[in-house]
Amino acid sequence: MPTVDNSTEDNAQLQHSITTFAAGLQDSLAVHDALTVFDHALKGVHGTEAAQQILSSVPLTQFFQLLQADHGDETEITIDKTCGVLELLLKDQSYSSAAQDPFMAAALMQALNSPSERVYALGLSQVNKVADENTATLRAMLESDVFKAVIDGIASSSISVADRAKQTLLKICHTQDKLEIVLNYDGSFCAIRDLVNSKSSIVQMRMMEVLTKLAAQSREAMTAIQKVELLDPLESGVTTTDFLARFNIIEILAEFGVSESGSEYLDESGILARLSEVVATEASEDSLSVSAILKLYGKLGDSKAVGFVSLDMKYQILSQLQGLLDARDDDVELDESLKVEAMAAIGLIGGNLQNVEWLAQSSCVTSFLRQYATLSRETRVAWYHSLAQILASSTEPTPAEDGVILGMYSKLEGPSQSPFLARLLTSAKSQSPELSMAALSAMIPLSRYPFAVQNMGALRDFITFLLDRTATLSHSEKVAKHEVIEGMLKTYERVKTNSGNELLTVDQVSRLDLNRRQGPFYQRATATVSILDQAA
Repeated sequence: MPTVDNSTEDNAQLQHSITTFAAGLQDSLAVHDALTVFDHALKGVHGTEAAQQILSSVPLTQFFQLLQADHGDETEITIDKTCGVLELLLKDQSYSSAAQDPFMAAALMQALNSPSERVYALGLSQVNKVADENTATLRAMLESDVFKAVIDGIASSSISVADRAKQTLLKICHTQDKLEIVLNYDGSFCAIRDLVNSKSSIVQMRMMEVLTKLAAQSREAMTAIQKVELLDPLESGVTTTDFLARFNIIEILAEFGVSESGSEYLDESGILARLSEVVATEASEDSLSVSAILKLYGKLGDSKAVGFVSLDMKYQILSQLQGLLDARDDDVELDESLKVEAMAAIGLIGGNLQNVEWLAQSSCVTSFLRQYATLSRETRVAWYHSLAQILASSTEPTPAEDGVILGMYSKLEGPSQSPFLARLLTSAKSQSPELSMAALSAMIPLSRYPFAVQNMGALRDFITFLLDRTATLSHSEKVAKHEVIEGMLKTYERVKTNSGNELLTVDQVSRLDLNRRQGPFYQRATATVSILDQAA
């Protein structure tokens, strides 16, 4: 029996759609069907051949006419489908070739000036190609109205349009030489500067986001942008009395600061010194900005590209966090959420292996660990998550790393055996899913440390809890318990192999291993007995 060649059938369908489309379609449904066929063919393995077939019979003007026509209730979907097909048809066309074609150049400007967000995005998709061309093409683009249309997009009232325009500007300036061309050409520089100094704080923040992302690319990029004073609003922004504006600036700085050049800028510009003053003197007045500063500190500590220890030595960041943790209600009217943010920052800082020893030696970590005894249930959830991040700083702790964590853990201990582990167990058994999961999230990385596994084995109730399958637990809690068991067994095997020491008893290992192999959702089968009445 003959088989149908799918590629032959698809090609026949494409040819039919080309013929009918070229003849001019008035019916919206027929237009959509043809565009769907084009889209499928252009995305297929023979997309290049399909594009040649379509363009040899259907002039581009016919597609652009669809974008300008009124299709009634179907206008939006018709425009979307048409733009999608045009992007595929023009995929291999360079920006320079389009710019040199009078028809395409005019069509590009029409797209960039269109009130339709989708059509504007089509225009930007062509401008993005400048990133792949030489600097001469970029200079020509800057001298046309194209660049102005991109910048105007950043100031758009539409968030979607603004976001797309920002991404295009980033692509245009993605290399140092192209960034410097844009900054040194009067027309493009003035357009950017106007948005940096815009009376609209929203527009100003959008441009500052772009500039900080560009400055984060390298030290050279940051220097070029600083040289023309486009980063000045960041420095003045942290001293403004407009708390909302300051909050927005600090959020931008937090994203910028995680790069090497960004952290250097925060240091050299004096911004970190100013932020330290805000935390020390304005915590009760401007909790919004202080909260943003704490998030910034956490991101600085979390970034592998930032020398956090050096910054802490200079600006006493950990001491600032400790001050917020130790603040008493009768000293200052402090928003409880700031303590949560401070703990979150400590978790991020300590979760970075290059910082954990520095944190462990600080008085800040002592204050953090002592918080446990006095926290409300809601705040304790945040505390557990931060502790979990610190414990997870190493996936397979070395003896030195184990010693660092043991030193921190010992500050949680009291006179009786493993009191913290017992309290951790109580939280894990809590009826509150949030508290239970938070405690389990701390247990998982804790199981990577030999001292902890030994303590877990010494606490009978702990092993019983892990092996208990009768408790009504959520899917996430069952998975978390299983991860604790896997971690304990992995640590047990590693220590036994390396030193011959056995952290758990043979019976404990056997029972935990059986549980591990059965999986987190194992349930023991139960027999059902049916009792039938029998006639006497």
